[in-house]
Amino acid sequence: MSLTKTLPLRAIFKVSRELGLPDDFEDSVILKKSDLFVLVDSGNEPNTHLLKLVGDIPKGELVAAVDNWRVLECCKEDCGVDRNEMLYSFKHTYPPGMKLRRSFKVKVKEWQGLKYVGPYEVVEIGEKKRKSKIGMMEMEKRAVGIVHEFLSLTVEKMVEVEKISHFRKWFGVDLNIRDLFLDHPGIFYMSTKGYRHTVFLREAYERGCLIESNPVYEARRKLLDLVILGRRGLSRGHSEPTGVSQGEDGDMEEVKTDSDDD
Repeated sequence: MSLTKTLPLRAIFKVSRELGLPDDFEDSVILKKSDLFVLVDSGNEPNTHLLKLVGDIPKGELVAAVDNWRVLECCKEDCGVDRNEMLYSFKHTYPPGMKLRRSFKVKVKEWQGLKYVGPYEVVEIGEKKRKSKIGMMEMEKRAVGIVHEFLSLTVEKMVEVEKISHFRKWFGVDLNIRDLFLDHPGIFYMSTKGYRHTVFLREAYERGCLIESNPVYEARRKLLDLVILGRRGLSRGHSEPTGVSQGEDGDMEEVKTDSDDD
């Protein structure tokens, strides 16, 4: 998705857990796949390495998650949506009870039909496009497509906003990333805890749980269960025993539990 097929290695380290990469991915993934990747020095910053994609990936080999969703929707027998309208659409889901104004629905419908360049397609952004209204709207939609795909590649379909900001320049996203999430509440959900902001792919969750699980996610959930079990065991004898639960943003936090010393 990078415009130059290059990314700073330090940025990848920051999201290695979210991407499910092993701790030694620099050796076990990058160096072992020398036909695809190469590490080069950055000319601007000393002691900084860039990860470059050198292998040729056949056109059409990489398919964005939203494109797969469109195909599935169009193949449904009860599909009541015009397939031409689905061509550039994204799935929108809103919290139960959220009232949508008519003007907002019209705006979303217009946005859905807006053409844009996909995350894996080559794009050239000229000054003329930056200055025109339609050009800015297409750039915004492309930015949504890039972030949507980035979140789709993560283990839990979530990432801290600060971490994803490190990729903004390399992906050619010339927009305020937080505003992008807030402007599209049907696609993204941004959680705020203290000074930390975490963005979730809304369509990937139902009632706070990931809809489509994966081996890494399952392993982490089992580890969390063990942590909860351990905390409950250690709480014996304390006046205010505590356990561990997982908040909406995926963090572990202590909560009071009923004492076993009755």
